[in-house]
Amino acid sequence: MGRAKQCLEIGQRTLTEVAVAALEGQVERVVLVGGGPVPDALRGLERLDDPAGIAGPMAGVLAALQRAPDAAWIVAACDMPLLSPAAVRWLLSCRRRGIWAVLPRPRGGVVEPLLAVYEPRARLVVERLVAEGKWGLRRLAGLDGVFSPSPPPHLLQAWQDVNTPEQFRASLDLFV
Repeated sequence: MGRAKQCLEIGQRTLTEVAVAALEGQVERVVLVGGGPVPDALRGLERLDDPAGIAGPMAGVLAALQRAPDAAWIVAACDMPLLSPAAVRWLLSCRRRGIWAVLPRPRGGVVEPLLAVYEPRARLVVERLVAEGKWGLRRLAGLDGVFSPSPPPHLLQAWQDVNTPEQFRASLDLFV
């Protein structure tokens, strides 16, 4: 992208501020995970560092699960410009007894682990994968205890992430 995604501006807010606004009011508290710059408006939020020796999204999920092992966590990436409170509410409505993760399938059968719910029992599975050197969160798909519903069509855009400058520019048109 050429610069930190979390600080890219869309409308009057950064991508991280969009994610935080979608989560606030739906969760008990919002915690930022990982290093890097944080928008000034969010400097007061609690931050967690990634565990040493682990990289990528798996590190952030593990940091959260280890920080509060009895809590359920909604993990939301900072690069989803159309994330909405309605999508978060839908995600929370998918929690079920006996399920330790809700990993939606918004696009053609591929799970999205970065706008998902991780229950306390997910910690043991994630720790096992890390110990085995398997750092991809999509490896959780299909395991017993993972629920992977498809979001309703009117919420699908919330799971659209931006990974290139072209995708980011296209999202600006959708945001207006």
